[in-house]
Amino acid sequence: MADLTGRRNVRSFGWGLLALAVSAWLLRYPPVAPQAIAGWGVLIATGLLVNVPANSGNRLSLGFAVVAAMPLLLRQGGGVDMEAVLVTMILGLGLAWIARLIRQEGGRFLLAAEMARRGLGMLLYLSVFAVVEALLEGWATELRGAELAAFMVAGASWFVLDTWLWASLTYGRRVVSRRYLWLLAISDWMVALSLMATGALFAFSWRPLGPWAVLVAAVPYSFAHAGVHRYHMARRTYRQTIRALARIPEVAGLSGDGHAERTAELAVLTSQEMGLGPDLVSQIEYAALMHDIGRITLNEPTILRMGFTDEDIAGWGADIVAEAPYLSRVATFVRHQHQPYRRPGEHSDPDLPIASKIIRAASAYDHAVGELGFSALEGLETLHRGAAYDFDPDVVAAMRRVVAAGTVSGEGRSRLRP
Repeated sequence: MADLTGRRNVRSFGWGLLALAVSAWLLRYPPVAPQAIAGWGVLIATGLLVNVPANSGNRLSLGFAVVAAMPLLLRQGGGVDMEAVLVTMILGLGLAWIARLIRQEGGRFLLAAEMARRGLGMLLYLSVFAVVEALLEGWATELRGAELAAFMVAGASWFVLDTWLWASLTYGRRVVSRRYLWLLAISDWMVALSLMATGALFAFSWRPLGPWAVLVAAVPYSFAHAGVHRYHMARRTYRQTIRALARIPEVAGLSGDGHAERTAELAVLTSQEMGLGPDLVSQIEYAALMHDIGRITLNEPTILRMGFTDEDIAGWGADIVAEAPYLSRVATFVRHQHQPYRRPGEHSDPDLPIASKIIRAASAYDHAVGELGFSALEGLETLHRGAAYDFDPDVVAAMRRVVAAGTVSGEGRSRLRP
């Protein structure tokens, strides 16, 4: 096995060196100085190695900013020097390939797929930029309007292609709705926009300011990067706090140990399989984690004497959750979690949130498998028997696909979270 891995690494290095050799051979043709092309190649490779926080898990990097600036600076005769930018792109990808192999980041196939995705995205951006600029040649020249319009159209095309390729490649490795992955990737548009805008700002500032353009572009980007980082840290802290609150009924012996975590995991995976939006999936996770929080009221002797129902517990839990205004929608999901899909002789209620239906089914499945000792097949049969009235048939079908695919880790953690 070690020998096979060694041969694969040698072949991988060979492809990287081939890219460098092609770049060196083509350096004879572009009129741009080879030193400038080498410098841009190093910048691209360095940018591809610097990751930027992204909500989707897509690997966004500073390479977006570097490549965004290239067609605005590597120019000849008033237009984009396509030979120079293509050589630079090949050089940068080759250097990044070698650097990531040395750092042992990911498998050979995944690394090749990612580099191919990066190359296709860059090629589309540069091509669209050159075409649009040529079509708009002479328009608003004094305001550089043609360059700005070309940058906007090319940047949007690049982002759409990159997100589509990421969703397609990720779909091939995970059993999850491609629609969910697409929506998840699109949610990164602000991060990608800030990266591309940084590159454009640097390029437009370079001619009048020279090296000071680095500072002009770096200052606003640093604030944007810090803001994104703080947002992700706050979101992580928020999720950790909710998980801690969800443990209260379990620690008090009012709910099965790990039930909230397992229910949340299954609810998230089912939501992703059904193609729901990332924001809704996050809210479903929060609601599933806290769906039993109302059980803490069962420590009150007065309530025990008066009697209660599952709907009462859900209502008390919703009142607790609603104390946080940010979780008002989550509280609604918790409140309706015990409402059946439909009652005998009635049609299904269109106002019943899909999130509540998912939480109801996920909780029932985990109760059957995790607490009653049923097998996965028996747990699914429990849901199927209640699909006419208790559980939404579409939710049960999606949950069956999730369980059959073996994507539930059993540790209460979603393998692909928003």
